[in-house]
Amino acid sequence: MKKLKTLKQLFIFSVAAFLLSCQAEPEKINFGEDHCDFCKMSIVDPKFGAELVSDKGRVFKFDAVECMIPFMNENKETNFEYVLVIAFDQPEELVAVDQLTFAHSESYKSPMGANIAAFRDKDKVVDNAHLMDWDKLKQKRMQKH
Repeated sequence: MKKLKTLKQLFIFSVAAFLLSCQAEPEKINFGEDHCDFCKMSIVDPKFGAELVSDKGRVFKFDAVECMIPFMNENKETNFEYVLVIAFDQPEELVAVDQLTFAHSESYKSPMGANIAAFRDKDKVVDNAHLMDWDKLKQKRMQKH
């Protein structure tokens, strides 16, 4: 009887550990250590970067939003639980794309040269920038590199 109780507890613990390990959660980007899953360059600029987390818990990191969008287009069959971009006005902070305004301007020298930055506070965007929401940005043709 004692063995059966121990086996039952072990089973419950194993199932709980398995379920917890499958949760989809974002990870902090380790600047200078992590590499872009699209272009393979090091992720170094804390004002730019992006991350996708699949419904299976797989994390994909990017040095810029202009790498994430083509990656998403090439992986349309993958469901993403999280679509996150670093806010230029809040370096190193990954933010859900629907909470951001995207700005295109020569003033923002993004790592891959698309000159796109994300902002939580659109009042911090330079005056000459072209503003877009996430849906408009996704439609923008991103250059493959």
